[in-house]
Amino acid sequence: MKTSTMTLLLFAFTINLGIAISKDSISVQFESDDAILKGKLILPQVEDNKVPAIIFLIGSGGHSSYSKDYKRFLDFFLERPFENEKVAFLFFDKRGVGESEGVWYKADFEQRARDAMHAAQFLRTVPQIDQEKIYVVGHSQGGWIVQICLSEYPETFAGGVSMAGPTFNVKKQLVNDYQSGFICNDDLDPESALKKAKRRVNRDLTIVSILPLKEDWKQLKVIRKFDPKEYLLNIKKPLLLLFAENDRLVNPDWSMEHLNALYPKGLPDNFTYHIAAGENHSFKTSPFCYKSAWSDLKFSEKTKDVMEDWIKNEIGNVLEAQN
Repeated sequence: MKTSTMTLLLFAFTINLGIAISKDSISVQFESDDAILKGKLILPQVEDNKVPAIIFLIGSGGHSSYSKDYKRFLDFFLERPFENEKVAFLFFDKRGVGESEGVWYKADFEQRARDAMHAAQFLRTVPQIDQEKIYVVGHSQGGWIVQICLSEYPETFAGGVSMAGPTFNVKKQLVNDYQSGFICNDDLDPESALKKAKRRVNRDLTIVSILPLKEDWKQLKVIRKFDPKEYLLNIKKPLLLLFAENDRLVNPDWSMEHLNALYPKGLPDNFTYHIAAGENHSFKTSPFCYKSAWSDLKFSEKTKDVMEDWIKNEIGNVLEAQN
């Protein structure tokens, strides 16, 4: 594997959090295979102690930048819960998004996992980072990537959180998406919606395999055969799987059915799961067929607490030693 070339830009400024722990926000870039990826490192000002770090992986599409689409999400679920803790965060845009080089729709999921691994390798060059306490958190498609990261790079990542990341394959996720749309928009019953969704997905996959004209279809051609099964079976590191009851993209029942099929004798001890009642794909409180303004919905305090508690439990011995 090619060794990454990492560059820490000199520009930095101090975040004024109004709390005891001061943190710097540093523009960073690192090389992963054939692309330079750019992002932000939030680093506590420490002298004698090394701090744990969390890398966040964004979802699908060509516009899901950590600094725009995910700004409020990251502030709510990661930055604010840990603002008074000595924990570092690395947020970066995937290939072809923001200022990162590359073409997002040409990257398969394994490439995205290698990019995350190279992000962790970059963190290992930062003197203040505890190399044994680098975690990875991903939302939606990023949740799939977390599963690959923990399976393929156990020496790099201490654990991870998959937020609304499916445990089933891409084709079934497309069926899930279409079925939800037919239920909410066409008032079909679940069984009729499922049959129609399967027909629509078979049509779409035929089209994208022959003539993918749109960027989303070009990405689908690359990832259409992905199945997380073997990765999930190979994970030995701690993994928190967060699902949402009213998620129209990732059915929590289907996710649990797949997990239980993979582990018929029960989930391994390193797996923890939580199904958020009454929440949607973004972990906002919402009915299944919500049709009003998305901005009116609020992120879930309950899910935030579940993830915060899990992370603090995992890195607790480090935080206690620092305080």
